[in-house]
Amino acid sequence: MQKLALLAAVAALPLAVPSALAQQPGEYNWNGSYIGVNLGQGENAEFDLDAELEVDGGTAFFPGALAGGTFPTTRTFDGDGLVGGVQAGHNWQSGMIVLGGELDVQLSDISSAIAIANAPGGAANNPDGFTDLNFEVDYFATARARAGVAFDRILVYATGGVAYGRVDFDRNYRVGGAEISDSASSNQTGWTYGAGMEWGMNEFWTLRGEYSRVDLGSESFDTSYSDGTIGRATIDTQFDVIRAGVNFRF
Repeated sequence: MQKLALLAAVAALPLAVPSALAQQPGEYNWNGSYIGVNLGQGENAEFDLDAELEVDGGTAFFPGALAGGTFPTTRTFDGDGLVGGVQAGHNWQSGMIVLGGELDVQLSDISSAIAIANAPGGAANNPDGFTDLNFEVDYFATARARAGVAFDRILVYATGGVAYGRVDFDRNYRVGGAEISDSASSNQTGWTYGAGMEWGMNEFWTLRGEYSRVDLGSESFDTSYSDGTIGRATIDTQFDVIRAGVNFRF
């Protein structure tokens, strides 16, 4: 709820821009630094999971045929959710060409959840069992270069660079009528690219719309369950972001 409240606050900030900031005539200068906020939607998220549950043969919790062995899970899960955050950068203009760099940090509600019946072990060995898997991109940040062409107050640009974020992973198993659970986080580094359009309202304020593809790469980590059972998981995370933003130039 706190995360959604912060995203709602970010959404309200552009509405605070005074109506007096109307477009003024004349050639626009994109040189200078800026800071701003944005809000958007994460779409087409893919969480690729390659995981193993490693069960000790002496573990009494797992009955019969499940008492010992390795149980794999390899699947792709789709998701979406809100994103919102802040950005800061600097532009250098020469004629119509505008080059720059930008940093942004985003809170994210991009998530996916699925329940798999009879897992682990399948219907024959675990007829009442299930596996609950939950993924969420908690936050992500990017450091990007920008290159664009300015048509007076309209800037059309491409952007690309590195991305970093945290993916939260929850997994719950029911085996033999009881349950075990695990929560873990994966800090992942990857890349991003995209394009956008920005409009200079006046000397100080700009509005923008932007699309980006974010790939947080693949990360492997150990997992430890509530009964002491161990496992290993690899998560590959990628998603699209469509967002709008407002910048203050200084």
